[in-house]
Amino acid sequence: MDELGVQIGAGTIARWLADHDGRWEREAKDIHVAGVASSDWLATDQTATRVDGQNEVCHVLGNPFFTSYHMRPGGSRQDVVAVLWGQEPCFRLNEDALAWMEATSLSSSIPTRLLALLPWDTELTAAELLARLSEGGLRLNQQQHQQVWDALAVAAYHAQKDRPIVRWLLSDDAAVYHAITDEHALCWVHDGRHYAKLSPVVPEHQRALGDFRRDYWALYRELLAFRQAPSKDERSRLRRAFEALVARRTGYEDLDARIAKTAVYRELLLAVLNHPELPLHNNDMELAARRRVRKRDVSFGLFLGSPALSVSHLLSSRRKHTLAQEIEVRATIGHALDELQTVYLAFDLPIAER
Repeated sequence: MDELGVQIGAGTIARWLADHDGRWEREAKDIHVAGVASSDWLATDQTATRVDGQNEVCHVLGNPFFTSYHMRPGGSRQDVVAVLWGQEPCFRLNEDALAWMEATSLSSSIPTRLLALLPWDTELTAAELLARLSEGGLRLNQQQHQQVWDALAVAAYHAQKDRPIVRWLLSDDAAVYHAITDEHALCWVHDGRHYAKLSPVVPEHQRALGDFRRDYWALYRELLAFRQAPSKDERSRLRRAFEALVARRTGYEDLDARIAKTAVYRELLLAVLNHPELPLHNNDMELAARRRVRKRDVSFGLFLGSPALSVSHLLSSRRKHTLAQEIEVRATIGHALDELQTVYLAFDLPIAER
């Protein structure tokens, strides 16, 4: 404001930030919808935060065109579905839901009971689903409840036609991100951090870890180069190089166990070989989450209706690039000054390429 030659009291700014008419919240939702439609893939991360004195989770979602922030009660798979969907999840019993449940540890009797209690291929709200299960006397323990509701929520998300469906999701290896989208890619940087946490004492083990990490990041750099000039021959060579890397046995038990876990995720880590447009890391979303963390450190927590929560909506409006048709963001502060002079607040956050 000082640069514009305008003197404004702190109380006035606080009233603007309160977003009484919901302008920032609506704008954040619009950017989220347009952003999800802008690409076949999205990256995501989450961090703990507090809202009204309660522990919640801030989910960050984006790609090179946008970033959006979403406060949710938790970090479960249903919360992730809600973030991708842009609304509270609904639930649907269909072939996809049955296949999802079949892949879990659920007893076969539970899907049979669900078929008798729920309408087929019909979208239900959480309240409607709970009512039907209660009326039918179907009691589920905590694990069964999560598996059933996850299956029905994921099936409903993929069956709906109102919002674009995310086909590729880039994330860390947290279990809540699995089995939501058609394809899933893992962040190499997150996987690599597991090796950095190893602390061998025996010199031979130290050398084995150092050699493996050197070769691990060398392969990572080769995959980065592949993204710029993909070819069939290089794709085959890199896949063989990965298999040779994860086939290594060092005699250092902790390292060998960690390598075996990396091998399990081979298809998710090598997704870039078939889709060179995918990043190899999730750094952008992690950096975006840190903005929420810095705000949390300063304000400790958010309160519904507070300026701090409105700033979280504004964060979704700050972007590094434009969408396909150029989403120009004008903050509420600028709008409030329109009668004095036209003020546009342009936010340009360049992508930090690793």
